[in-house]
Amino acid sequence: MNGLNEFERSVKDALEPYEVPYNSADWAQLERTLDQGDNSGRVSRSGLYALLFGGALAASSSLFVLVAPVSGDTEASGLASVPSGIVVEAARTGANMEVENQGAPIIKRNEQVSVAEVGTEHTKGAPGISGVAVASEPKPSEVVPVPNKTITKESGNTSTGPAVRASVTEGCPGTLIDFAAENLPEKGIYLWNFGDGSFSNKPTPSHSFSKSGSFEVMLSHSSPGGGNIHNKPAADQIIIHEAPEASFNLLKQEYDNTVPSVHFENRSLGGQKYAWDFGDGATSEIAHPDHVYKKSGVYNVSLIVTNANGCVDHAERTVRIDNDYDLLSPKTFSPNADGVDDVFMPEALKTLGVKFHLSIFDSNTGELVYETSDAQRPWNGRLTNRGDQCIPGDYVWMVEMKDGEKLGGTYNGSVNLVR
Repeated sequence: MNGLNEFERSVKDALEPYEVPYNSADWAQLERTLDQGDNSGRVSRSGLYALLFGGALAASSSLFVLVAPVSGDTEASGLASVPSGIVVEAARTGANMEVENQGAPIIKRNEQVSVAEVGTEHTKGAPGISGVAVASEPKPSEVVPVPNKTITKESGNTSTGPAVRASVTEGCPGTLIDFAAENLPEKGIYLWNFGDGSFSNKPTPSHSFSKSGSFEVMLSHSSPGGGNIHNKPAADQIIIHEAPEASFNLLKQEYDNTVPSVHFENRSLGGQKYAWDFGDGATSEIAHPDHVYKKSGVYNVSLIVTNANGCVDHAERTVRIDNDYDLLSPKTFSPNADGVDDVFMPEALKTLGVKFHLSIFDSNTGELVYETSDAQRPWNGRLTNRGDQCIPGDYVWMVEMKDGEKLGGTYNGSVNLVR
């Protein structure tokens, strides 16, 4: 071929932009070499031209991007057959890459490979080729092994690696939180750092934070025999909300002819809800309550304060009550018409101005002898105040009062009838 025909000139023009010098003698030599093989491996002239024409069209349409040689740690993504004088190069293809090699041999990087040497068998299953590069000066050969297995790179949040989880990520001081490590062997050396100065060497520890704040929990893990230590933080920081401060004072109010109540002054900080327990079975939810103790004794008073985050605090104090409260009821009365203690009525019911119901019973028989809801109608010592005179002795009285938080409830005592 001393001259170029029209087709060969088109091939030459297509390849010139890629710095591959066209030499018709090389192509003629290649064709003669192929013709000398057996009939099964022979490539016809028209087939070769079609192959070259297809390669030229692919190059001209920019389906292959020229890349510079990559470093030695670049992962192989496939092999391709190229004409003599062009160097096979591997390039990275980015995350989420999957490469399958079916028994491909080891190829030397920067080694010139001809079409006849590579063939179609070497390029099977290599979709990751990103381009070719023109051979430059010879460099020391570097062996690039091509693994016979599928390699998958994961990206984003699809990782199934070790993870540290907490049973809750928000709480209040004193909240017990359970921690566990996922995708780590149970056997091994564990060291948990809870970020508040506390540590644990258990695989699945529980921990309570005594102070408010934001804490990053870190797990350090290594195999039972030692080796590399892997540090893994918890997936979320632990947020401990601030708790309220519960506090109160108490003040006894004991004055003549008045109800001896106790006033509780709430001095809590950061509270939104309050729960009082007065120690005698009575409770309250108001901020500053008053309470009447009906029996003498020592009582433990507790206050539970809750804030907007649901965190609580607790305070306790004791109160001593010296005397029973009997609504200022007299201990005796003598219905003998002498003008002195002729009738019976608890004095407090005359001045409180509250609704009540008074019942009086014979302590020996349990018989109801008198009842009223009017403080101006005291008991005169007769059955139902109209019948026979009651015999001298002890009688039990009971008052049911309806006055909300302060005085509501049942009061009782006894009175001695004297003739």
